[in-house]
Amino acid sequence: MNIMKNQFIDLFDAILSEAITNPMKRYYFYKAFMDLEVVTIGTVSSENKNGSPTLNLKYIEMNNELVLPVYSSVEKFNSIYKGKYKYIKISTPMLLKLIELDSPWVLNPGFDISKKIIQEELETLRDGRILHYFFDELGLEEKQNFLANQMTEIPQSVLEVISSKLKNFPTIKNAYFTHIYNPAKSTNPIPVIGLIIDQEEENTVELLSQVFKAVNENTQQLLEILNLIENLPLTNSIINGTEPFYNRTSIDDLKSMFR
Repeated sequence: MNIMKNQFIDLFDAILSEAITNPMKRYYFYKAFMDLEVVTIGTVSSENKNGSPTLNLKYIEMNNELVLPVYSSVEKFNSIYKGKYKYIKISTPMLLKLIELDSPWVLNPGFDISKKIIQEELETLRDGRILHYFFDELGLEEKQNFLANQMTEIPQSVLEVISSKLKNFPTIKNAYFTHIYNPAKSTNPIPVIGLIIDQEEENTVELLSQVFKAVNENTQQLLEILNLIENLPLTNSIINGTEPFYNRTSIDDLKSMFR
């Protein structure tokens, strides 16, 4: 199928254009692509035995190769096909999940700004590896700026209230407030309170459940509670990069201060 070039432009074009010319922008492209609802030629049949819908998609031939055409908007799709085909609008992660990735995709074919997405890209998009890779490629300052724009800050007064509640749990030694971000997820960084807990604590799961209820009793933003296990990379990263907002002061601790 020959597709004539079209000049319809949407906001996604700027993201793709930057990624084409600047490798440091590729994380933003892949993240935006995974957040997108793409439009492709096809229909949806009833659910199969696994409970998932069956997609009947139309592949087209480009440069002697069968590819799946996907568009970043209905307007782009309609400007090419002029109502000739029915279309499916579906999130990129769901499309990746539902179909075999044995053919490449072409994003916005027929437009000056377009991209072929090869099978290796599709597979690593599906399992998240490519997002982790390009996020790690960002410079430290760029990562910090990116995360700062998405993080939820907790007022000091709220941390003070949480500290007072943590005093009711004597096996908690320290508490850290931080954020955990998964580059492959379409979510903002998750606000987390990490706890250093005495090894003598017999029921850590129950303790974490009680702390979760106590901490989130009066907070507007839900805070996750994490047990920081000694010598794990995540624990070391949080401890080395963050000051604790809560430190237990027990009688034994006070006695140990005298040398």
